[in-house]
Amino acid sequence: MRLTSLILCGIFILFGCGSDETLAPIEQQMPNYFPDAVGSRWVYRNTDGSEWTREVIDDTNTHGVGYQVFTYTPPVSETALNYLKPDAFRVTDSQVFFSIGEKIDRYVENELPVLVQDEFEGLALDITVAPITHPEFVFSQSPLTFGFQWDAFRTDVNGSIVLQNLALLQFPFEVHVRVKGEVIAVSSLETPAGSFEETYQIEYQTEITQTFFSEAETTQQHQTVWFVPHVGIIKIEDEHGVTELIAYTFP
Repeated sequence: MRLTSLILCGIFILFGCGSDETLAPIEQQMPNYFPDAVGSRWVYRNTDGSEWTREVIDDTNTHGVGYQVFTYTPPVSETALNYLKPDAFRVTDSQVFFSIGEKIDRYVENELPVLVQDEFEGLALDITVAPITHPEFVFSQSPLTFGFQWDAFRTDVNGSIVLQNLALLQFPFEVHVRVKGEVIAVSSLETPAGSFEETYQIEYQTEITQTFFSEAETTQQHQTVWFVPHVGIIKIEDEHGVTELIAYTFP
């Protein structure tokens, strides 16, 4: 329909249309790859049969940047560091950003002390963490194409551990998180929510390096998502199993 309109406009301009007016060019807009209207709702089912819901409930402004706010039913664990369950997100013409700064804060405040405590069992610890920058997780960049790669997330956490409240017994630590995204396939996919012809399979490779006492330990994780433009995430696969979209509604 749009192509036909453009051809007709060209014909009218060519023959003057009986007017001296010049038609303004039609602006071409990028498609909204990730639905962001308040009321958008997705229902998922995990491998164990449990279900959870994600819904856009509000919009907010943080440091001059507009975001849409997610709510989850049941609520997401306060200490879980899951990039694919952000508190908020925003959509631009070419990228989808997930806001996970608060998740990083909660992880550091709750999980890091537990990990360190295991190394110094029975000793009083005082853990200090330097201010953390809050980069956004780049969920996707458009237009998506097979083989496309990008840096999805990068952050560094630095701090120190003080034993028994003694300044002389102070040890630094570092945690570096790197996530890369890659489109590894483009195909059709069938889920309980329906059949989708254009599905982008995206793999996120996470590398976490923790350094204590100058000794570095690196762990790697993999998450794969199947993403459909204008619909969202329809499937997730990681070490916990498979999660599939079973229903969705948009205003």
